[in-house]
This record gives sequence, structure tokens and C-alpha cells, in this order.
Amino acid sequence: MGQIVKIIQLKGVSKSFGDRRVLDSLDLDVYSGETLVIIGRSGVGKSTILKHIAGLLPADQGEIWVEGLEVGRLKEREMNELRKKMGVVFQYAALFDSLTVFENVAFRLLRDFKMVEDKARAWVKEKLELVGLRGDLLDLKPAQLSGGMRKRVGLARAIAVDPEIILYDEPTSGLDPVSSEAINDLIVDMQKKLRVTSVVVTHDMHSAYKVANRIAMIYDGKIIGIGTPDEIKNSQDPYIRQFVTGSVEGPMPVR
Repeated sequence: MGQIVKIIQLKGVSKSFGDRRVLDSLDLDVYSGETLVIIGRSGVGKSTILKHIAGLLPADQGEIWVEGLEVGRLKEREMNELRKKMGVVFQYAALFDSLTVFENVAFRLLRDFKMVEDKARAWVKEKLELVGLRGDLLDLKPAQLSGGMRKRVGLARAIAVDPEIILYDEPTSGLDPVSSEAINDLIVDMQKKLRVTSVVVTHDMHSAYKVANRIAMIYDGKIIGIGTPDEIKNSQDPYIRQFVTGSVEGPMPVR
């Protein structure tokens, strides 16, 4: 059996916005090649964790390590090099409305990797096909696409740089059940085909169970439970049970 490698580590990370502490000495490890899903109620800091990993938000306290590098100590040039190994799938895809599908997917290829346009067009077609989209969509604008198609374009943009890490922020948010299931299948497919390490933020338990190798539950700024989908599904922790079952009976459990 090969050595288990920690690709991402959060050590005692705290973050506050004004008087509200969102992360409170949070610890979290993400292993090479796994899909870790972070669940929790809205506003508990799930997306904040992704922003810390991507170096978009500094921690007030603690350390964030990505591929052996402490993010908080990196200079801007070094952080930009590390980001070249990451792909981010934003909530609602976050495509540039004024750009075509090609220009959206190729954005980092042209800007950061200085790829020539002819090569980039062939590269983008390949990535679109990988997420189930036709190459003849290249010259369309996001407004001409369905919500599910925009999500796929967002995923194609994330994998365009052949990342080692993919960060997903609510990838099925705002989609109908059929489109959500298609995105879940794509996340699983990307892990198998590209062997990437993925961190997925969601409050959709169906999605979490389908795509995760492990699930971490965040509450009150800390990880209160982590394990396989079956372990989380069968957890006896009252707060985890209430969240994963969607039960609203009785008062909110107190920790």
C-alpha cells in the first residue's frame, strides 16, 4: 500500500469578520487523490475554507499548507505559481458574461500560461468534450447556455490548466435534479480520469454522499465530525444527525 500523502493541511486556522468568528482554531487534512466534501449550514465558513486554501483570504491565526508550502508565507509570485496547480469551480459558474465560451475556458491558458490561440482552441475543445459539451459551443456567450451547461463550462475552465487540486464551491447550487446529478457524475469522473485531489463545499447531502471519499462537518468554526459517507450517515452526533437527515423536530442540539 502506498504512503498516504497530505496535500492540504489547515492547522489551527481562525478567521473573523468584524465581531463574528467564522473559523475557530480549525484543523483539517486533505489527502492526495481523494474527494473531501465539507458540509454545514449556510454561513458557517465552508467557502471561507476554500478561499484560504486558494490563498484568496489570509488567516487571522494558524497555518495553511498546500503541497508542502505554507500559503501565508508565500510571496505573490510564489502564490501565483501554486495557483497554477489549482482549478476552482465557483458557485453559479461565475463566467465572464462578455466573453465567449472559448475565452472563458482559455482565460488562464492565455494569460498565465501564454499558450498560443490556435493551440488553446484545440485544448479547450478537448476539455469541453471531457465535461460532455460539444466543441461547436466555443463562440457562444454564457447567456446563450443553460444553467447546467454554464456549470460544465465552469468545470472545463477549472480543468483547462490540468490542475492537481480542484476546489468546488456549491457545484450543484441552483440546478434542477437532473442537471445536479450530471454535475455529480462529472465530479466523480474527473477524479477517476484526472486523479486530482478535490475539496467540495456543499449543503446537498445527496451530492455529498455520491462524490465523497470523506465528509467533514463544520459547526461553530470547527470540524465536529469527519469520516466516510457511511460513517457520517450513521453518526450518533445529534447535530450531524439533524443536518444529514434534514430533521427540524425539536430544538437545535447544543454542543
